[in-house]
Amino acid sequence: MQLKGDLEFYSRNCLSIRPKVGPIEPILFNRAQRYIHERLEEQKARTGRVRALILKGRQQGCSTYVGARYYHATTMAQGIRTFILTHEDQATQNLFEMVNRYHEHCPEFVRPSTSAANAKELFFDALDSGYKVGTAGTKGVGRSSTIQLFHGSEVAFWPHAETHAAGVLQAVPDAPGTEVILESTANGVGNFFH
Repeated sequence: MQLKGDLEFYSRNCLSIRPKVGPIEPILFNRAQRYIHERLEEQKARTGRVRALILKGRQQGCSTYVGARYYHATTMAQGIRTFILTHEDQATQNLFEMVNRYHEHCPEFVRPSTSAANAKELFFDALDSGYKVGTAGTKGVGRSSTIQLFHGSEVAFWPHAETHAAGVLQAVPDAPGTEVILESTANGVGNFFH
């Protein structure tokens, strides 16, 4: 099934984004997104897992891509726990709204049912899979659960980044199929991301 095995095809046909102007539209991978996708898929094929650090430019679609990748993976398999950690509340809300938009506009024949859908969680009951989000700065965020897919956004701007990373990264087992993607725009030297 091409929808399950081809993220770019799935994104183009099942996921929608809000562009800078105008109504929602399908995700069409740009050059930066395609480059990231190819590198991550190469690593996954070689090692069975993904561990990526992405220094990104603004407005290149990195977070949109990671959101699409993880929505696809979380809704196409059972027992997947995905966690998104951002640097501030507004960014957390923005990334989670993007995931909710993917879900709300996904064609009904592909979209899984939900038992929880609120500001911090989206749970797909029939799959026993789902999303949670958090904001760096909250003590112990992400520590208490096992996570298969972790998206750390704007890591260079996390307060107490070493503490957050130590906690949440321990929640991701070193096992096949797991992914950790840490991305950020630059924020000087000497911080955890640098």
